[in-house]
Amino acid sequence: MKPVPVLAALVSLIISGAQVAPSAPTPLSDVPGAVTLKTNGGWCWYQGPRTIVTKNGQLVFTTIAGDSFGGYEAGDLWATAWDLNANQVSHFELHDQFHRDDHDVAGLLERPDGRILAIYGKHGGDQLQRSRITTRPADISAWSEEAQFDAGERYTYSNVFQLSQENNRIYNFSRTRGRNPNSSLSEDGGKTWRYGWRLLSWEKTDYADDPRYTGIDGSRPYLRYASDGADTIHFVTTDDHPRAYDNSIYHGFYCNGKLHDSGGKILGEPGSDGTSPLKPNSFTELFKGGPDRVAWTVDLELDKNDHPYTAFSVQIDGAVGRGQRDPRFGQDHRYYYARWNGNAWQVNEMAYGGTSLYTRESDYTGLVALDPQDPNFVVIATNAHPKRGTPLISKADGKRHWELYRGRTRNRGKSWRWTAITSNSTVDNLRPNIPSWDSAQRVILWARGDLATYQDYRLDITGILENR
Repeated sequence: MKPVPVLAALVSLIISGAQVAPSAPTPLSDVPGAVTLKTNGGWCWYQGPRTIVTKNGQLVFTTIAGDSFGGYEAGDLWATAWDLNANQVSHFELHDQFHRDDHDVAGLLERPDGRILAIYGKHGGDQLQRSRITTRPADISAWSEEAQFDAGERYTYSNVFQLSQENNRIYNFSRTRGRNPNSSLSEDGGKTWRYGWRLLSWEKTDYADDPRYTGIDGSRPYLRYASDGADTIHFVTTDDHPRAYDNSIYHGFYCNGKLHDSGGKILGEPGSDGTSPLKPNSFTELFKGGPDRVAWTVDLELDKNDHPYTAFSVQIDGAVGRGQRDPRFGQDHRYYYARWNGNAWQVNEMAYGGTSLYTRESDYTGLVALDPQDPNFVVIATNAHPKRGTPLISKADGKRHWELYRGRTRNRGKSWRWTAITSNSTVDNLRPNIPSWDSAQRVILWARGDLATYQDYRLDITGILENR
């Protein structure tokens, strides 16, 4: 691995092992209480958990460098730890010039022994699931060598969970066989892996004559996952890519070797032979899509009763030009919030999400972060006022930017009160994330800078530690 130059006023370098020694994070002058945690780093939202807080108070995440600046080269994959007790940040390079693509960051798991497992792969670049494990508990300064597992087909995304009631079996969900969600399994803490099963099947033959198919792209659902850590893994899924299909949103869960709908009805068993008779619409539909109601999954968590709650985005202005990547469309997105009450889904529009991030992906939004410890709290990134929908024009540079807002509800999502975290910025504030942390405090992370595409961006990861 290559040496990394000293980052001015942020970090000092230990050449051996491509480590960056602990130092204090850099305060952001225009966002009170916020600090820069990782220069030149970005992430997608279909990995999970992409941030964790360890038992001893280390916040850990991984990032992919989107360009060459700040002492990092485009495609570098780095792990970062923020010691929330000492307020120190350190870094370790997991893979030098791995892949210039924000889809490639890791799913993270703290094992029962405190060592951290990171699983990552390229955005369809090869068939390999890659992983490394820290050699000491909650310490990112030393890792095992990279292990590789052939997933059978091209690999994308990593979502890792451990079930204590299955003898601590670890599941990693990725997009592999059939470009559909499949799992790999480890029985030894992530050291070795085998193929697990296919969660569902969605092929072009399933929608060839479907009027909700746009005729462009297709055949890959998008899922978010959440787990109780004991015996259950929940998921929400679209039908397909929103460019290809007028997506609905569905929910189901895995428990005790079976797949269930939201109400607990058994729908079938996972496809251990790599096939599945289940489709996205085999599960519980919580939002029905249409040409001017095209949904995309964003986040999923479980409340104290292990009931799921989820956020998703909806493009409402693209019916005329569905899938055409036309800049006239994708200018009006809305954020939705849905919560299961034990009997039914309660679904409400939450806020204006603003415009798409760029024309090529007219359904890309700034995104929503749910608080895993508080279903009544969210953070959104939007370039429109959350309640009025008017453009957010910065007084600092006269340009429209994505800003962060805290949202609170007292009626299970029917209405929300919004307060700004950032305002009058000179860069965009995107892709917030709130890690699970059983604490009186909350951490809000986000990417700050400029994003041209998922392979071309100049972002820093920033954060705020605040009282709940």
